[in-house]
Amino acid sequence: MAKDLSSLRPTSDLPLPVASSPFKGVRQRSWGSWISEIRLPRSRERIWLGSYSTPEAAARAYDVAAVCLRGPSTTLNFPKSPPAVQARQYTPKEIQSMAAEAAAAAVAAATPPPKFPPSSCTSSNLAP
Repeated sequence: MAKDLSSLRPTSDLPLPVASSPFKGVRQRSWGSWISEIRLPRSRERIWLGSYSTPEAAARAYDVAAVCLRGPSTTLNFPKSPPAVQARQYTPKEIQSMAAEAAAAAVAAATPPPKFPPSSCTSSNLAP
């Protein structure tokens, strides 16, 4: 005896919600992480740049890749602080590596230093 499946709706026509980003080349996954990727010029291929905890880090990764692929005159997410990239041909692996370094630097720069409790050893209670 066959089951009647006519009432079931196919899931292929239900898009998953994806948050948009104010940054080019950046989108948010449904579970909250931010990803970055870039298309190769004159191609449908993409270079995966990584998954990041903040959209700013993902955007920094995109900027490095954009300069590597399209040159210093390309549109950037952060035009006031362009990445310092030498003008030459890069492999996709090199681009991924430089993008990851730029994103890590952006996260490190945005992370405040840890706050330590005041030390019990101060100059006023030290013996001369």
